[in-house]
Formats: sequence, structure tokens, C-alpha cells
Amino acid sequence: MNSYSSRSLRAIPTAPAATRLAGTAGHGESHALAGRAIASVPPAQSQVPHDVQPTTPIRMLRLSQVAAITGLSKTKIYQLQIQGDFPMRVQLSPRRVAWVESEVQAWLAARITSSTPLIER
Repeated sequence: MNSYSSRSLRAIPTAPAATRLAGTAGHGESHALAGRAIASVPPAQSQVPHDVQPTTPIRMLRLSQVAAITGLSKTKIYQLQIQGDFPMRVQLSPRRVAWVESEVQAWLAARITSSTPLIER
């Protein structure tokens, strides 16, 4: 028989009580929690000047996506990086890297413009 069947499963909160309660506070209010007053902080104002147009979000590509877009093998991508002939990868976390899509697209465009045409038009 399963020894786990007699155990009760209960939800375990993932955030401390102070964080959960402070997150429900309205702007400008303060709430007492465990004998301390926690003041709500108004949302941060954007640091972007008003005359600057918002940019498009940065899109990151994984190695398999870069290989599919460029037609290069994974090994060749890393070789070109070492030589300085391909955009460098960005370390996203200890075990994840990616490439900035706009840099890969710019590299492709440069390769296209620098190549000699196969057929004169």
C-alpha cells in the first residue's frame, strides 16, 4: 500500500506574508503588518523622455533558430564567432545563450551585399 495516501496535501505559500499583503495595498495607503507600517510605493515613472519613440522589443534567437535562419551548422556559427566574423552570443543564464535577432539579420544583410552576384542582371 502507498504510504503517501494518508498524508494530506496542502498548499504552501510561495511568497512571505508581508509580500502578499503589501501587494494588495492601494497607492498611498499604509498597512500595519506584524507591528510595522508598510507604506505602498507609487509605480515608478518611466525614465524615457517623452520625445523618444518606443522601440521594438529585442528578440532573442536560440542556436537552432540561428542555424535555421543562416543555413550554417552549429559548429560553423561558433567558429565564425571565435574569428570575430559573426555576432557574439548573449549569456541569458548560466546554461542558456542566445543571439540578438537584429544582429543576425544585419550580418545576413552584410553577407548578401558583399557577395558577388552569380548572374549579372
